[in-house]
Amino acid sequence: MEVQITSRKLIKPSVHTPPHLQILKLSILDQYPYYVPNIFYYTNANHEIESINTEKLVEQLEKSLLEVLTLFYPLAGRFIKDKLIVDCNDDGVEFLEAKADGDLTQILQQEPKPYELLRRLVPSLAESATSPLLAVQVNIFKCGGLAIGVLNSHRIAGRWTMSRFINAWATTHFHDQGISKVTPPIFVSPFNFPDSSRLRFPVPPPRMASKKIVTKIFRFDREAIEKLKSEVISGADSGVKHLPSRVEVVSALIWKALISVAKEKHGYLRSSSMSLPFNLRGKVGVPLDNQCGNLCRPIIARFDAKNQSKLVLSELVSLIGDAKRRASSECVKAINIPEMFSMVTNSFAEMFEELNKSEVDIFRFTSWCRMGLYEVNFGWGKPAWVSLVPPNIELTILNDTKSGDGIEAWLNLHEKDMIQLQQDPDIMAFTS
Repeated sequence: MEVQITSRKLIKPSVHTPPHLQILKLSILDQYPYYVPNIFYYTNANHEIESINTEKLVEQLEKSLLEVLTLFYPLAGRFIKDKLIVDCNDDGVEFLEAKADGDLTQILQQEPKPYELLRRLVPSLAESATSPLLAVQVNIFKCGGLAIGVLNSHRIAGRWTMSRFINAWATTHFHDQGISKVTPPIFVSPFNFPDSSRLRFPVPPPRMASKKIVTKIFRFDREAIEKLKSEVISGADSGVKHLPSRVEVVSALIWKALISVAKEKHGYLRSSSMSLPFNLRGKVGVPLDNQCGNLCRPIIARFDAKNQSKLVLSELVSLIGDAKRRASSECVKAINIPEMFSMVTNSFAEMFEELNKSEVDIFRFTSWCRMGLYEVNFGWGKPAWVSLVPPNIELTILNDTKSGDGIEAWLNLHEKDMIQLQQDPDIMAFTS
């Protein structure tokens, strides 16, 4: 399928950002120098899209985008690297229109997914002084379906913030009262953390793989997840004292499979750690509920092979649950800005310490579950599918299924490791 860009422009906020908001100092958490893609797919099943002239539809999307950018104004700015700030100068976000010469069902029904085609449904940007922090590509298919690709700089927005933005854009586009329906976001002020120009915490970019990375999607439906939970709790070796979440049991099962792959590769059971971002909003004693930015800290769960005679799923579930509870306890104690700063920096230091252990395998996870990505309704119904674009790094990304009670796990591994993982008995038994 060919995807042809038919127009490209910059969309600027409909109202100039006031002078007192034009400089946004970034915190030590805003040092991820890469872009993150998402794609939202809308079928034309009920002909809501077909009834709108394509030119008018794109025009309406542009109009609602420039309106919502008045609230999410840093996304229309530019990153100033030497000062670690975003200049909220209203230079704009990139807006592309594209035509696809096939039907959307070709993507939705194809297995495995056409990953190279997905890459062409989102804009491509590299970080520079003039690069937009946000780019949008509206892809129109022959069937009348749409795919809206969104690419954002992780400098200014994590997945929670981008979910807020995309839902706000959709709300502005869909509702008669438009932007008045949107709760204004709060962007991190310089008072939340110490001056970033003085404290540059070494948050590393993802390490690009030297070997070929392949991607595969493993789907855990509600029935499989409930069965997993039941087996974890009722097992003879179970030390699980609480009802695990779906993210915990799915993460543990994948972690277990990855440990088995490493054992096959090295010839012995190796110690490993799994890392997972932990949202600070609603967890710390500082009010952050409506604040945007990268307000997460890592949690680390450790599997010590020296103290284990065998690999047990329930044990890994317990390790993940314990790590989350420790993080929650640490967050509750952070009742002011200095304590929160200390807690966050200590958690990153702990992660870097793990990264430097040569005899410990590090498996990185991130979860987009319960972020509201399937709630993005521009007026044509909720998306038929929400996807990412495979990254060239070893990373496991968990997302909701459309039903909301399953998990779609995007695994990105070295090619040989993926072949081995697909043969894991648990992976074969619980996924589709």
